[in-house]
Amino acid sequence: MADLQSLYPSSPSFETVNFKVNTPTLTSETFSGKLRRVGMGVSYYSWEVKYPNLTPLEAGTVQGYIAQALGSQFSFLIALPKISYSKLGGLQQTQAIFTTQAYPIGATSIRIKFATPLSNILAAGDFIGFQNHSKVYQAVAAVQAEASGNATIFFSCPLQSAVPNNTQVYINGIYFTAVLAENVQEWDVGVGGLTSLSLQMREVW
Repeated sequence: MADLQSLYPSSPSFETVNFKVNTPTLTSETFSGKLRRVGMGVSYYSWEVKYPNLTPLEAGTVQGYIAQALGSQFSFLIALPKISYSKLGGLQQTQAIFTTQAYPIGATSIRIKFATPLSNILAAGDFIGFQNHSKVYQAVAAVQAEASGNATIFFSCPLQSAVPNNTQVYINGIYFTAVLAENVQEWDVGVGGLTSLSLQMREVW
């Protein structure tokens, strides 16, 4: 759960989002060129949001919100344009979706169930979340419903928390739990009070 109760403001909207998938990995290279890799078993997301030139009132909405975060101290929920939403257009989730069984930490796939069969459930690259913890995961392949009405989601980054049976799965309109990635925020104020502003953020859970 995020520290701040209010959602990050969706208006004014971002001009661009520079999104990154970070996968900490230790590597060493031999003289022969062989590369050894040891992964940390986790990926996390970071991004830079850039705003168009903002009026004083628009800039104040953003400045007032980030003032509450006290740098990277307090987390908040944020929906990122396009990224938080399915590439299928958002029409595929018309009902609640749940896991069919419990899954341990480290799992990279889940089975899901829903009352009314759906055809197109997820596109490759879509993000998913779980009701019982705030880490976000990315689907590695498109998900289609089976004849049984259930489906399997394969995702990147192993589960960081165990998921109980019958846990709700979010597949569209995903909120990232984030903090400001820097403890210093700055903005340029130009003629007429127009403000140029960009912020660095990263996922936490």
